[in-house]
Amino acid sequence: MYPFSESVFAARNQWYVAAWSHEVGRTLLERWILNEPVVLYRTEEGKPVAIAGRCPHRHFPLGKGKLVGDTVECGYHGFTFAADGSCVRIPTQPTIPASCRIKAYPLVQRWEWLWIWMGDPALADESLIPDHYKIGLEDPDFLAVPCCYFDVAGRYQLLNDNLLDLSHLAYLHQTSIGTEEIAEVTEQRAEGEGWIGTRRKFHNIGCPPFFAGVFRYDGRIDREFGLDYLLPCLHVGFDEFSRVGSDPHHPGAHLGRINVYHAVTPGKLHTANYFFAVGRNFAKTEQMTQEMLPGLQAVLREDVFATEAIEALLRDLGEIPHEFHVRGDSHAAKGRRLLEEMIQQEQANTLAKTA
Repeated sequence: MYPFSESVFAARNQWYVAAWSHEVGRTLLERWILNEPVVLYRTEEGKPVAIAGRCPHRHFPLGKGKLVGDTVECGYHGFTFAADGSCVRIPTQPTIPASCRIKAYPLVQRWEWLWIWMGDPALADESLIPDHYKIGLEDPDFLAVPCCYFDVAGRYQLLNDNLLDLSHLAYLHQTSIGTEEIAEVTEQRAEGEGWIGTRRKFHNIGCPPFFAGVFRYDGRIDREFGLDYLLPCLHVGFDEFSRVGSDPHHPGAHLGRINVYHAVTPGKLHTANYFFAVGRNFAKTEQMTQEMLPGLQAVLREDVFATEAIEALLRDLGEIPHEFHVRGDSHAAKGRRLLEEMIQQEQANTLAKTA
């Protein structure tokens, strides 16, 4: 699937963000993940559960059924499934074949996110989930808060492409968080095992409108920001601001640092689940949180708009047009290549096991 090879969609033996913790309770939540329907809920003791969202009997969506104790009852013929995926009731007969069962997926809470493993449960190593302290979500020096979730009508790699090429901030977000210099400055790139990242530094530039409001300051600034892509699904970044050295009142004073977290989880073949969180080391009050979130949500809606516009055009064309690449595309191209290689290696390993 574009922009990958025809047989490549997504890596299965990886952890993905499935939901915000607050989304999952004693009401069934249906969410498509890796082109499969999944039902999320909590047991009466509060444990989060993820099971397949399709009844094996007549393929009725279990998310449209109901929760009975800690089991899910299909709303079509009453087949009932436990949290481990086993069928515990078939109304028309007393015996239950052992083969009548659905998948149950490992589901782990870290911070305010619920992480799901859609592949082989035997490989679901929780230590592979990014360390939430190291990335700042659980660092006490920062206040990290959930911001929003979008069910995006566009394939997930379009969102990854968006985040791997931040030059778009100068144009798509020019009235909020971007400035013209972003597309022109030379980015510094780095990489390690399972990640790639970029950094940009600016000196003596105008403060973008959104941040001028946040910092109550619209003078000249020094700015540095970057974004690391932790394959396959998490983009972790920062944006740091200071007054310029020539500021007449507080030369070089640090204004603040904002951390950003973009979790991109494949949905259906042409949709994506997009989760965004933000942290900061200044003005850690509820009032500032409520001031910042609407503006950030507006910025993200611009990214969603661009993603959905590209998806709609590709679907209408009915074919994949040639992409014209320039020098600034090399980082995004590398991100694509690394992810495709991850998926292909997983496919090769699966074939080797079944051979």
